[in-house]
Amino acid sequence: MKLKAGLEVHQQLDCGKLFCNCDNLESGSDQTFSRTLHATSSEMGSVDVAAQAEGIRKFTYHNRSCNCLVYTDEEPPRGPNKDAIEIAVQFAKLVGAKIIEEVQFMRKVVVDGSNTSGFQRTGLIAVGGHIEYEGRKLELDQICLEEDSCRHGENKDEYILDRLGIPLLEVTTKPQLKKPKDVQEAARALGRLLRACKVKRGLGTIRQDVNISINNGQRVELKGFQDLATMPKVVENEIHRQENLNNLKQGKPGSQKDVTDLISKKKGTAMACKLVGWKGLLGTKMSAKEHVRMGRELADYAIKAGIEDYSETFVKGLMHSDELPAYGISKEETQKISDVLKCKGDDAFVLIFGEKTTVDSALDNVIQRVKFHGVPQEVRRVTPKGLTRYLRPMPGASRMYPETDIAPVNLRNFDVVLPKTLDQRESELPLNDEESKQMVARNLDLRFHRLMEQIEDPKNISRVLLHTLPNLSSTGHTFVTDDDILQVLSFVKDGKIAKEGIENALVQASMGDEIETGSDNIDDEVELLIDNLVQKKKDFVKDKGMDAVGPLMGLVMSEFRGKMDGAKINALLIKRIEQEI
Repeated sequence: MKLKAGLEVHQQLDCGKLFCNCDNLESGSDQTFSRTLHATSSEMGSVDVAAQAEGIRKFTYHNRSCNCLVYTDEEPPRGPNKDAIEIAVQFAKLVGAKIIEEVQFMRKVVVDGSNTSGFQRTGLIAVGGHIEYEGRKLELDQICLEEDSCRHGENKDEYILDRLGIPLLEVTTKPQLKKPKDVQEAARALGRLLRACKVKRGLGTIRQDVNISINNGQRVELKGFQDLATMPKVVENEIHRQENLNNLKQGKPGSQKDVTDLISKKKGTAMACKLVGWKGLLGTKMSAKEHVRMGRELADYAIKAGIEDYSETFVKGLMHSDELPAYGISKEETQKISDVLKCKGDDAFVLIFGEKTTVDSALDNVIQRVKFHGVPQEVRRVTPKGLTRYLRPMPGASRMYPETDIAPVNLRNFDVVLPKTLDQRESELPLNDEESKQMVARNLDLRFHRLMEQIEDPKNISRVLLHTLPNLSSTGHTFVTDDDILQVLSFVKDGKIAKEGIENALVQASMGDEIETGSDNIDDEVELLIDNLVQKKKDFVKDKGMDAVGPLMGLVMSEFRGKMDGAKINALLIKRIEQEI
C-alpha cells in the first residue's frame, strides 16, 4: 500500500471580519431571515458537480453578530480588511512562500447553506514555501485568504451567522505525507507556525482537512478533524476503507421496481433495486469492524438526494436486504420484494421510501454509486468513531469566478515584520521546557518579560502567571495588575512574606489593602513557638522521633503560613526535634 496525503488547514485570524467593519462577537440580537440557494455556472459556463449535488434548498439564518447588511447579502462587501492581508503576507514570508503581486478575490460557489450569498470569497496570497516537522520538510502548495462560513444551527438547513466573514487563512500542502503519523506531526507543526501570527485560539478556530489517496488512486478529502490525536487512527481507517473498495466486486444494478403495494405500512413511494452478487456486502451494525458496509455508503448517497430518516415509524429512508426483515418490514414482505426483483441466492437489494420525485433522485444516486468501481473522488466527513461518511462530490474549478465588487489589492504595498515562532519564544524564556511551552501557549511570555525587566525572579513570576492568577480568577479575583505582582514579589525577595503567602498578598494588593507581612522578629517568634510546641508534645516527640516533624509542621504553618518560607520553618523544626531526641 502506497499512501499519499496532504493537508488543508483553515485558521481564523484575530482582526475583525474580512469584508465589513463589524467585530465577530454576538450582539444578543437574533434576527432571522431565509434564503433559497441554487448552483450557478462559472465564467466558463459550466456548473460545479459538488454545487449541483446540493440541488435547490431553502435555508434559515439567525444573525447574532453583525448588524450591517454585508453578511445578510443585502449590500456589497467592503474592504478587504488590511490587517487580515498583513497577517496573511506575514505568514507567507514566515514559510518562504512566493507572494503574488496582486490579489484578485474570487467567488467560489457554495450552495450548501453555509454562505448567505451562495458563494465564498477567496483570494490567492502566495504559492510555494515549506514547513519542517520531525526533521523532515513538507512543501506548501498555496496560501489563500478567505471568509469563514456560517455555523450549523440546531435544525436541518438552519445556520447561525456569527462565524460568517471571519478571515480564514487557508494553507494547503503538497501530497508528500507517507504515513498516518506524519499527517498528525505535520498538522501540529503547521498549527504551531500559524500561532506565531495574530490568530484566534480555542475550539473551532482552526480546522484541518486531509487529502488522501492510495496506490495513485483517486483523491478523497476528509473534513472535520477536531483533535490531532485522532488523525493517525482516522487515516488508517480510511486507508483500509479505500483498500476494501479497490478489492470490491464490480457493482451491477439489476431490475428496479415500484414495490409500494407489497408493503403493508404505507410510507410513501417505495422503490427497490436489485444488486447483482452483492449479498453480504451491504452489511449491518453487527458486521465486523473491517467490513466495507456498502449499505451505509449507499444510504449516504440517498440522503444527499433528500431522503429523510423516518424515526417515528422506525423505518429509515434507505434499507437493504442484508438488514431485513427489520424496521417494520416483515419476513414475508422481504421475500416478496426479493421475488419481484428476481433476486438469486447471492443477490441483494436496496429499498428506498419517500416522496416520488425524491425517491427517484435518490435511486439514481445509489445506482451511479453502485456502478462506480474503486474509490470515488469525493469529500467525506470524519465521525466521532474515527470513520468517514460521504458528504458530497469533490468540487472542481467550475465553482470559481471573479469577484466584481472588490478591487484587486497590490501586495507590494504591504511591508510586514516577521514574528517570532513559538519555538523561538519558548527558547528565550529562562524556564524549563514544560513551563516555557505553557507560558507561550497561553500568550503570557510578553507579560513575563515585562515583569522580569522590573524584578529578576523567574520561578515566582512563572508560578504567579501560570498557577496563582488562574486560581484567583476562579474565585472572582480577576483584577490583579503587574504593579500588584511586582509589589508582592519585592516583599518576597526582601523576606517580608513567604512564597506561600503570595496568593493572599495579591488579593490584598489588588483590593488596595495593606499587605500583611511578618514582623522584624519573625525568626525569634517562630523559634519560640517551635520550642513551646516541642516541650508541650515532649512524649509524642520521644515516641515518634523524626516522624513527629510532619504533624508538628502543620501546627506551626497554621500560625506562620505566608509570613516565613515553609522550607525555613521546616529546617528550624527538624533542628529542634533533633536536640530533643
